[in-house]
Amino acid sequence: MSFAPLHFLSDFDGVWTEPTREMRAVHDTVVGELARLGGIKVVQMEEHYAAFAHQVMRHPERHGWIIEGQITSYVDEDVFAMPTAVGQLIDQGIFAGTAHFREAILREWTHVIDFLDHCYHSTCDRFRALHSHDLAPGAARVLQWLMERDVDITFATNAPAEKVIQWFHHQGFDVADARVTTRKLNKLRVYGRAGKQWLGTSGDFMDYGGRRVAVDRPQYRQIIEHEKPDLIVGDVLSLDLSLPLAMRKNGESSAPTSIGLMQLAHTPHWATQGVGGHAGTVDWLVPHVTSLPRLITQAFDQTDPTPTIVGASL
Repeated sequence: MSFAPLHFLSDFDGVWTEPTREMRAVHDTVVGELARLGGIKVVQMEEHYAAFAHQVMRHPERHGWIIEGQITSYVDEDVFAMPTAVGQLIDQGIFAGTAHFREAILREWTHVIDFLDHCYHSTCDRFRALHSHDLAPGAARVLQWLMERDVDITFATNAPAEKVIQWFHHQGFDVADARVTTRKLNKLRVYGRAGKQWLGTSGDFMDYGGRRVAVDRPQYRQIIEHEKPDLIVGDVLSLDLSLPLAMRKNGESSAPTSIGLMQLAHTPHWATQGVGGHAGTVDWLVPHVTSLPRLITQAFDQTDPTPTIVGASL
């Protein structure tokens, strides 16, 4: 069976990986550095951090990745946003205990966000140096299945391209840099540092499950308009799917036919609302990367003249 010329645009972390270990490494760095700066033991800092995180999750709609005053993804949909959200709480200095740590951070750093960025990026760099890959079980088999069926696969990730290239290389796959090659030359490519988090100036947003989700993402739009994928899958609705959902709802020619959301353990209820209901909602909830062959077969089997989209039954 061939699905050619099906083009699949996918996020990487959270779809093809099990991000728990990397997230834990970031957490340990943040907690360890806060303990050092604050002059307390790590076990004590863990208690403080848990209290800060609990406060953040009381109002997740107020916290997440914030760029120039706008939330680009929410803390409850993106596990990697929690350290930054805790940093925001510390920077405000109004919750019990945060002022002490804010003062401690600012003795070494110009801004609290600079400290958090350093913790995040330095930890991710070390993690990639220590681990040949952290792919989800079965990810390599799924990628092989897709390639055997002539699917063009492009990854669009905020991680560096080298991460995707190297991790799949250890599984015997050659992933090319999408910025220096084409689909005709390479059916397996990656856009690293895709800039999904960067927002435009229009302020355009969509209401999804009661959340105000920004959809003006010019760097990501360039990728989608260039690639014109048939299918997009991601694990963070705001970063990965809000723009393609808006494009499809608006009837844009570059919009994908199908859109899938990875339903992970932390995926919030608001992000799974109305699955398969209309063009402005996701079509699939994907419980694991190994579910993709079944879903793609059901949606794109060319032997079926009226392919169906799998929805909330997942």
